[in-house]
Amino acid sequence: MTAFNPHEYLNSFANFESQLHQLRPEDFHLNRIEKFLDLAGNPAKALRIIHVAGTKGKGSTCLIMARILQEAGYNVGLYTSPHLHRLNERIRILSKDNVNSKDDFSGCITDEEIGFTVNFLRPFITQILNTGENLTYFEVLTVIALIYFSKNKVDVVVLETGLGGRLDATNAVDSKVAVITPISYDHTKILGSTLSKIAFEKAGIIKNLHQKVVIAPQEIDAMKVIVQRCQEFGIQPVIVPKENNPSLKISLAGEHQQINACVAIEAVKQLGLKMDDEAIPKALKYLPWPGRFELLKNNPDVVADGAHNDASAKALAETMKEKYPHKKVSLILGISQDKDIATICKYLNPIASKIFLTKAKHPRAHTFVSQEAQNYFADKSVEIMDNLSIALEKALKQASQEDVILITGSVFIVAEAREKLGTSPI
Repeated sequence: MTAFNPHEYLNSFANFESQLHQLRPEDFHLNRIEKFLDLAGNPAKALRIIHVAGTKGKGSTCLIMARILQEAGYNVGLYTSPHLHRLNERIRILSKDNVNSKDDFSGCITDEEIGFTVNFLRPFITQILNTGENLTYFEVLTVIALIYFSKNKVDVVVLETGLGGRLDATNAVDSKVAVITPISYDHTKILGSTLSKIAFEKAGIIKNLHQKVVIAPQEIDAMKVIVQRCQEFGIQPVIVPKENNPSLKISLAGEHQQINACVAIEAVKQLGLKMDDEAIPKALKYLPWPGRFELLKNNPDVVADGAHNDASAKALAETMKEKYPHKKVSLILGISQDKDIATICKYLNPIASKIFLTKAKHPRAHTFVSQEAQNYFADKSVEIMDNLSIALEKALKQASQEDVILITGSVFIVAEAREKLGTSPI
């Protein structure tokens, strides 16, 4: 008899992350997960939750908050998505007893713990499936995370939305603090084609008068919608100014990470927990966040960044100019087909001298054609390669030790780069 494999079981559920380019707004609702959570005993009921939505900087902001709370002596549940290599990365506990760990993925849920939790949930899953409803991969993972955090009695949970906010599976629970990171254009077929519509979906995590709300710097149209949502519940939000705090010393590269840090600090303060003065500077000094402007190799420098929308591509281009002024950059670009490819290329084109267009081994990966190469990178040296491995080998062969190779466009292409260069944990 074949042993039960929880990973195979989880992969049997509909994975919206692989199908986003095929989905419609009506595919998203909270009925399934609300029923599921109820059957599972509402594991989030006793949890102190910070809920984070936005387009850019969600994951980084979540990590910064979790690290600050960990340095302050708290056990923190951290739920983020997507993962780079293994789904275990999405569900972590940053323990106060493991504060000095230098593991990039410290505190991940183990396969054994996933299996145990899945076995506990299987009767409830079967009950829902028997009603004709089909749970999704993300919904099941979300419930696994909440049960795991509840079982381990964490002090705080930092919960990142998967997509949008209003109808995201994570929004089936209540939070103490709602955080809205910068909003820009992404997933427009599902969330809407204007900033106002996208902001409406993201602001859906603001939903009761007892919440504290922290808002990152926003475009005017987005800010109006979020503030209006706060007013509906009589909430006076904390609005983080765009100006950076020069006294913040942060290990993550880029001006946008300074803003993420300011947002995270304000959000943590809203919990009203006791914190040592040194917790914030200690946390900011060490923020392991693989795939975010990560140096994978030297001579030449190979940098990987999961920028996958227009705003993150713009921020990445600015960071490259800051960190590598006057350097020749070879760009290896692999984008998902549901993205604004033209705008992403527009922001990245000025920093690149050579371009290698490729694709990740992922169902949503975009296949570039020669006409796009001409349209997006006119007068540049452009090659279209079948996969990341071929593109990286050629870029390394052509680059001098003083040059820089930038791999970006999606977390999927970054994950492959980490595996290729031996920096992944598998």
